[in-house]
Amino acid sequence: MAVGAFVFKQYLHVTGFKEAEFDTALFEKLVLNEVTKKMIKNLTEMFIRDTANPSSHDDTRIKLTSVHRAVELKEEGKTWSADFVRGKGEGLTILLHGKPGVGKTYTAECIADYTKRPLLALTCSDVGVDPTQVERSLIHWFDMAQNWGAIVLIVEADVFMEERQPQDLTRNHLVAGFLRSLEYFKGIVFLTTNRVGTFDEAFISRIHVSIYYGEFSADQRIKVWDTFFEKLELDRESSMRILPATKDYIQSPELQALSWNGREIRNAFQVAVALAEAQGQRDEKGRVLIKKEHIKATVDMSKEFSDYLKRVHKFDMNKKAAVMGIRNDAYDSENGSSSNSFKK
Repeated sequence: MAVGAFVFKQYLHVTGFKEAEFDTALFEKLVLNEVTKKMIKNLTEMFIRDTANPSSHDDTRIKLTSVHRAVELKEEGKTWSADFVRGKGEGLTILLHGKPGVGKTYTAECIADYTKRPLLALTCSDVGVDPTQVERSLIHWFDMAQNWGAIVLIVEADVFMEERQPQDLTRNHLVAGFLRSLEYFKGIVFLTTNRVGTFDEAFISRIHVSIYYGEFSADQRIKVWDTFFEKLELDRESSMRILPATKDYIQSPELQALSWNGREIRNAFQVAVALAEAQGQRDEKGRVLIKKEHIKATVDMSKEFSDYLKRVHKFDMNKKAAVMGIRNDAYDSENGSSSNSFKK
């Protein structure tokens, strides 16, 4: 017996199935402006409430016993659409743009858990790059997502949304096919990109909500560090201990000057933990000690690599992105202005 499931990347035994578990508190750990977080939460909650199966308003979870059923939409339960063409423009498209590692993909993951919905994450390897294949694949995935009540995440969407050129017919067909598929999808789609400056003009008017992810402030970076500290202490409370000096070090000018994003902080802390385990220094209870020196080792490596890249490109990655017209990392979303803080 075959079971259709978009989450399958390999063959599994059906005896291993269990009801999905969602961490609804995950959204609170997201490091993002509180006003923006509230807006995303309200929009998705309202959209899901309006499009939910009337028989399942009390429980929006997708049951394994009912995956074969499509979500039935009644006319009065549909989200209102301003488009006069029936079946068009009934979805919610949210663009998340900014530099890498600032929480764009994590936002979609948090929303999926918060709303207790499956997350269908797609990349160009799932959709393809051939124009005819792209439209066919998207229709397939969007139909599957609608039947499951899933939230769709298209990672690095710029692959499909780059500006068209008169002489590049293949690119033009690719963009047109993506536009058509997106416009007729009735669910929630998150698009992430760190190359928003390359987008085709036609996409801008089809995006309902656009959210800019700027560079972390010093306080936000400390919050990200604290989140990873808390996770380790929760997961390895009996076998690992973070020394107070280690926690103090994350506020040091040396570390803050690196302007690490969330992914870089995660990687650095993971390396620090591995170094601590390899050295094996323990306290009186036998717990591995994570010291300031373990994080500092990753800081020194990062400094050296960043310096190398600056020598290659003649300026840092933020400046490179601006020069290439990919994005403006110096933009201040709160004041609506750009600073001249690029490092040469």
